Amino acid sequence: MKISGIIYDLDDTLISRDEAFYSGFTRKFYEKFIDKAQFDFDIFFKIMKSADKKTKWSPEKENLFNELRKNFNLKEDNKFYVDFFWDSIVNSVKPDIEANNHLEQLNEINFPWGVLTNGYKYQHEKMIRSGVGKLAPFYIVSGDFGCHKPCKEVFIEASKKIELACEEILFVGDTAETDIIGAKSVGMKTAWVKMGRDYPLKDKPDYEINHVKELGSILNLF
Repeated sequence: MKISGIIYDLDDTLISRDEAFYSGFTRKFYEKFIDKAQFDFDIFFKIMKSADKKTKWSPEKENLFNELRKNFNLKEDNKFYVDFFWDSIVNSVKPDIEANNHLEQLNEINFPWGVLTNGYKYQHEKMIRSGVGKLAPFYIVSGDFGCHKPCKEVFIEASKKIELACEEILFVGDTAETDIIGAKSVGMKTAWVKMGRDYPLKDKPDYEINHVKELGSILNLF
């Protein structure tokens, strides 16, 4: 299997999206908008976790708040809460030092790589806050391009940016339905970030990893 370049997802691949979601947004949302007399934090957290599980894959965050409205009386429109969501998430993003060290090593050996992330304008700020933006030879935000993973066109655009045939690219991501299915559809090799989970689909990725730092030894890069 010849791997000549790597394209990474961002959230829960190069940064901890879940840490920003649960430690940042979820706590702030509870404190600001939830009636504490009706819902203690543990009950609220279970409802939030269920809503996130159903909608996490979608870049359209209105879906999250549509789910939450089934349990909570949210007085504002979805746009208000979506803006609050992104402000909270972005302000909670922290660099993953081990991931950034891995990316720096790729740069030191001039190994081609880049980032392809679903989302809109806030992904640019996440790239900056995480430190990945300074390191990346290139990155693509799906909302800027005009279609989201798993659409084939955005993966093909990434292959053009990295200047490699899809068959020589390893795509690394945490979401089976968008990252792995999309990459496989254009012939890329795939690595799935497990995060303590079993892979949910029959068509398995080429690799299953716990953290991107493992790729250096798996691919014999350094």
